[in-house]
Amino acid sequence: MSEHDTYVRAKLAEISTSLERLADTLNRMIEVVSRIGEIQDTVAQISNAVATNNKRLEEVLQGTRRTPAGAVSAPSSAAAEPRSAASALQAVLDTLDSQIREGAIASDLALKINEAAETLEQGGSGGALVVRIQRWTRILRTYNRIDPISANDLKKLRDDLRDWQREIAKAR
Repeated sequence: MSEHDTYVRAKLAEISTSLERLADTLNRMIEVVSRIGEIQDTVAQISNAVATNNKRLEEVLQGTRRTPAGAVSAPSSAAAEPRSAASALQAVLDTLDSQIREGAIASDLALKINEAAETLEQGGSGGALVVRIQRWTRILRTYNRIDPISANDLKKLRDDLRDWQREIAKAR
C-alpha cells in the first residue's frame, strides 16, 4: 500500500467518525424537538382546562350573587330570614375557599375576594366582616399584576377565611 492510499484511508476514517457524531447529534435534536412538541400539547391541554375552570367559576359566582339576593328578599317566614341569609353567605365563602389555591395570581384573587365582599354586603352581612374581607383585597392589590401570592399570605388568608366561616356559622 502506498503512502497516498494510507492518507486517503485515514481521512475517510475521520470523515466516517465525524458523520457518526453528526448523526448522533441530529438524533438528539430530533428527540428534543419531539419533546418540545409534547410539552406544547400538554400546555395547550392545561390552558383549555384552565379556561373551562374559569368559566365554571364565573358561573358559580353569578349563581352566588343571585342566591343571597333571593334568599334575603323572599323568605318564607321572618324566622327563616337570618338562617337563609347565613346559608347564602356561607356559600359565598365556600366558593371563595375553592378559589384560594397554591400559585394563585394575586390580581385575580383580589377581584374574586372583592366580589365576594360585595355579595356579602348586598346579602346583609355585618359590616365588620365585609371590612375584614376587603382588607385582603387591599393586601392583594399590593402585589404586581401577575405575581403569585406568597405561601405565608396564602396561609394567613386561609386562616382568616376559616374565621369568617365560623362567624357566619354562628349567625345561623
